[in-house]
Amino acid sequence: MASHHSQFNQSPPNPLRPYYIPPPPVPFESSAPASSANTTYAAPSSYAILQDFHEYSSDYLDSPSAGEAIRRVLDQAILKYTSILISQPFEVAKTVLQCQYVPRKEGGRSKHHGPRGDTATTEEDVGDSEEEEAKEESEEDNPWTTFETEVCFYTQASLAPDTGPRKMTDRAGYVLEEKEAAPRPDYMIRKVNPSSVNDCLKALWAKEGVWGIWKGTNATFIHSVLVSTLEAWTTSFLSAVLSLPDPGVTEIADSTHPLASLGVAVAASALTALVLSPLDLIRTKLILTPASSKPRNLLPSLRTLPSYFIPPSLILPTTLHAVLPSFINLGTPYLLKAKLHLDPLLNPTAYNFLNFLSSSVELAVRLPLETVLRRAQIAEAKPERTIVPVGRYAGPIGTAWLIMKEEERGKWGIEGLYRGWRVGAWSNAGVLGLGLLGVQGGTTHEF
Repeated sequence: MASHHSQFNQSPPNPLRPYYIPPPPVPFESSAPASSANTTYAAPSSYAILQDFHEYSSDYLDSPSAGEAIRRVLDQAILKYTSILISQPFEVAKTVLQCQYVPRKEGGRSKHHGPRGDTATTEEDVGDSEEEEAKEESEEDNPWTTFETEVCFYTQASLAPDTGPRKMTDRAGYVLEEKEAAPRPDYMIRKVNPSSVNDCLKALWAKEGVWGIWKGTNATFIHSVLVSTLEAWTTSFLSAVLSLPDPGVTEIADSTHPLASLGVAVAASALTALVLSPLDLIRTKLILTPASSKPRNLLPSLRTLPSYFIPPSLILPTTLHAVLPSFINLGTPYLLKAKLHLDPLLNPTAYNFLNFLSSSVELAVRLPLETVLRRAQIAEAKPERTIVPVGRYAGPIGTAWLIMKEEERGKWGIEGLYRGWRVGAWSNAGVLGLGLLGVQGGTTHEF
């Protein structure tokens, strides 16, 4: 046995492993139970292997079962539908205010519409006031002319026709009829304040009840789900084709090509809006038509369209409404992180405040585009009855010009393009408050 050990230790090293030192040999045990025990614990059992694999898969391979996946999708759908139920009355009121035609009111007797539609003081009124002041001064100087002046005044007043207050005329000189003087049809709601969402909700509730303020809820839910799903799929597809990181997985600010990823995300938003434009048109039509009009379901309403593709008149307003707000929303995190070097965890106050300013700018850009788009949609749908008189559509720029020049424009002159702005403003304020409290919002793509 000793000679065997010496031969083992003195064996030449393997040329392929010159630095390998073999371990000392294990002494031979003569007892059988000990050898059987060593054999039992030498190799792991199959149960231990399966247990280790299960622990590894539970830690690194998080793949829920089919039941859990379905339950998760149902929970997200219920949460989404509930949020739409809460916000739908305000969206209905905002859409009604945006499409409602509100003719401009006359301020006073010294105001008139000039050739460009603006209000100005006439030269005749200025001359009349100057003549009255001169007459008062002359009467004080010569009281004997008072009687003669009064006689002439009464004589001229008795012979002059009673024309009444001045009426608005067009450029050709014809008197314009007051449309609001005529009684409204039974299917229309009463005239509402164009700047009050609450007044519009009261009018809808008084006319149509619950069905009036929750119009188009199912269409809004389906449209919202399809927008998030199709936009995420389009973004992933374009990113894969162009060999870019998916903005849905990696943030644009962390991308290797942030500007290209931003362009892909904005393009996906525009393509999604163009594809789903017929569904958005039906949603607007369901909101602006009476609850008694037929059809009220989504599929029968889609069948009434001449085509399932976007009408040519809606391509430009739909593209503008999708591209510009998306560019501001998606480009803000890149600007704050990459250019201003602000982190939401390290600089929460500054980050949330600048994000609030960006949301306000996005709201200021989106509302005029949304107003023009809604009027274009209702003009394309051509419903027989609407709950309010709707304004005409004359292209994106022409419609905005008509709203500012022919309709009630408010104190600042542009409030006709920002009807229902309080809904978005309160939403942005709520997001700012939650951000300052440390509550982060949900992800954009929930489905």
